[in-house]
Amino acid sequence: MSVSRTSLAVLAAALTVAAAVILITPPAQAQGCVASRMTSPSGPTDADGNDYYLLDGHWQMSFGYRGYRSHRHFVGSVEQSADNVANGSAERDRAGSEVINHMNLPDFNLSYGLSDRISLNLDVPVMIAARRSPYSSSAKPSYETHAHGIGDLNLVARAWIADPQKHSKQNLAIGVGVKAPTGNDRYEDGFLDSVDLTTGAAKYVTKPVDQSIQPGDGGWGFITDFSGFKSFGKVTAFASGSYLFNPREQNDFLRDPTSTTQDPLTSHLSIADQFAARAGVTTAVKRFGLSLAARMEGVPSHDLIGGDLGRRRPGYSIAVEPGLSYSWKRSNLSLSVPYLVRRVRTQSNSDEIATQTTGVHTQGDAAFADVVVVVGYSRRF
Repeated sequence: MSVSRTSLAVLAAALTVAAAVILITPPAQAQGCVASRMTSPSGPTDADGNDYYLLDGHWQMSFGYRGYRSHRHFVGSVEQSADNVANGSAERDRAGSEVINHMNLPDFNLSYGLSDRISLNLDVPVMIAARRSPYSSSAKPSYETHAHGIGDLNLVARAWIADPQKHSKQNLAIGVGVKAPTGNDRYEDGFLDSVDLTTGAAKYVTKPVDQSIQPGDGGWGFITDFSGFKSFGKVTAFASGSYLFNPREQNDFLRDPTSTTQDPLTSHLSIADQFAARAGVTTAVKRFGLSLAARMEGVPSHDLIGGDLGRRRPGYSIAVEPGLSYSWKRSNLSLSVPYLVRRVRTQSNSDEIATQTTGVHTQGDAAFADVVVVVGYSRRF
């Protein structure tokens, strides 16, 4: 096959990559209260592997959407449900005291091929979120806080180790980039403070919303990632991963300015590192792409660079992710449904200090979803 025909074949196969790209580019949020916003780079949907490559001088515009409802609370890997009362957990789900996040996460991505080997990728996440807070007493009904806006922009350059024209069956790409603090990390809303039992009138106080629904994290970050694939006949295996280094330790405002006591360990919001990884297999059936992957996302208890002060909910989730895509002309439509099979809320820095100080094991909880729905559309030109 000539180089020109190879390029045309690569471009045609590339139309199917948008599904996998969209499945991973929206802000992660770690499917719940663990406030990860990390993304993992692309994965293939075609057995040839060429679908990874964005040709010199070509553009790709993508739109993705992720939606989920997080309501299952975990301490470590133990769910805080009535079924686990014997293990010492609280009946949060049946007592109506659980916190529930309703997350709608649109995402816009623009990529440009600087060459057949190097691409530049701009990701613009958006958040539209509502957080249902629990009953604090019989006199206070549950209520919701809301947040919306543009999140933190990611700009990443990625380069393939091997020449794409000579390696259509296997390759490895590495990426480096920057995360800009364009998202509002101090979004405020009204919190229910009291209810008059005689008149039913409610009093609200305004303060920053919970960290899990803040559009941004408040700090500059540095991104490293990789993605690779290898074809075995009609089936392609792939893997990708990302790590976000957040050198800044914590925000510069009180997360609860109405509190009369401020714990120096958690009075501000931590600007935590984040990570994501994905691996699986894929194949193509005419215009359809079928994939099955494992996905892992989360927030570590300690940053690799910088300190660990501030409020954070570290932990991770692991999901099984079946996916389906359909390609036509230069467009691609995709659907992915990650199902969480493991959810773990690890000890935070403040939990560890409290445990060492008191001699009593301390560990906070976090809410996770059961399932996530991810849809996407992309077009190359």
